[in-house]
Amino acid sequence: MTNKAFFSRLAGVTAGTAVLLLLFLLVLPEAKTHKTFALASVLLFVLVSTGLFYAGRSTASSASKVAFTNLVSASVFGKLVLAIAVLFVYQQSAQPPNQWFVGIFLLIYVVFTVFEVWFMTKLAKT
Repeated sequence: MTNKAFFSRLAGVTAGTAVLLLLFLLVLPEAKTHKTFALASVLLFVLVSTGLFYAGRSTASSASKVAFTNLVSASVFGKLVLAIAVLFVYQQSAQPPNQWFVGIFLLIYVVFTVFEVWFMTKLAKT
C-alpha cells in the first residue's frame, strides 16, 4: 500500500467519522458538551493510525517473520491502554456533566480499529 493510498483512505475514514459524529451531536443535545473531546479523539486516532501504518509497513518488509505479528499484538494492547487512559483523564479533568463521551469515544475507536485492521491486512499481504 502506497502512502497516497493510505492517506486518501484515512481522509475518507476521517471525513466519514466526522459526519457520523456531527449527526450524533445533532440528534443528541446531551452529547454537544463533548464536541471538543470528539474532535481531539478523532485527531488522536488519526495520529495512531498514521504511526501504525508506518510501523506496519516497516515490519511487513522486515526479515523477521514475527516482527509484524508482534506489532499487531502490541498495537492492540497499546490502543486499549491508551483508550482507557484517555477516558479516565477526560473524566477526571473535565468533570463532564454526563457519560455520552464514552459512546462518542467508542464510536471513533471502533471506526478507526476497523480501518486499522483493513490496512494492516493489506500490509501483511505485501
